[in-house]
Amino acid sequence: MSQDTCSLDGCSNPIKRATFCYSHYMKNWRYGTPTPAFPPKWDDIRGKRFGTLVVIERSAQSWRCQCDCGRERAASAGELNREGDASTCGHRKTHRRRDSAGYSAAHRRVRQDRGPIREHNCVECGNPAGHWSYNHDDPDELLAVGLSANPVAYSLDPANYSPRCVPCHKIFDLGHRDAMVI
Repeated sequence: MSQDTCSLDGCSNPIKRATFCYSHYMKNWRYGTPTPAFPPKWDDIRGKRFGTLVVIERSAQSWRCQCDCGRERAASAGELNREGDASTCGHRKTHRRRDSAGYSAAHRRVRQDRGPIREHNCVECGNPAGHWSYNHDDPDELLAVGLSANPVAYSLDPANYSPRCVPCHKIFDLGHRDAMVI
């Protein structure tokens, strides 16, 4: 090694001060050693669970996660920490926020799972459908008590709804209500 280069093995930069090149001299001045070892800038969270997600590996600036349902999702550590136990792959049909829901939320789930009603025809008359109509087939039927005196039946299972046009929906519901009264 020549007198004009940095005293560290493998460094061929010219000496700036105290037998070190400028880079190694500044590291020695800041950290007390010309070759400091820095900890990783992120914690290794592989294998940790966040809600339904298990972290598999780091990829670029995010973590690749496996959901309990089998799907994968990329998420930053900040997202995983913020969402915590509510972390999912984001597939709304599979992951509901709650196992119970009100009348309106149950109908929103039907629209999310089965699509807009305008894409379907009425099961009774074949005309374009206007409503998702509850079939009254659910053994776990729920009742929504609203402003009217008559409770309205609904189901949390989207499979218990059929597309009906407005007149057929009204006839179906009135027929079912009359059968319940008798």
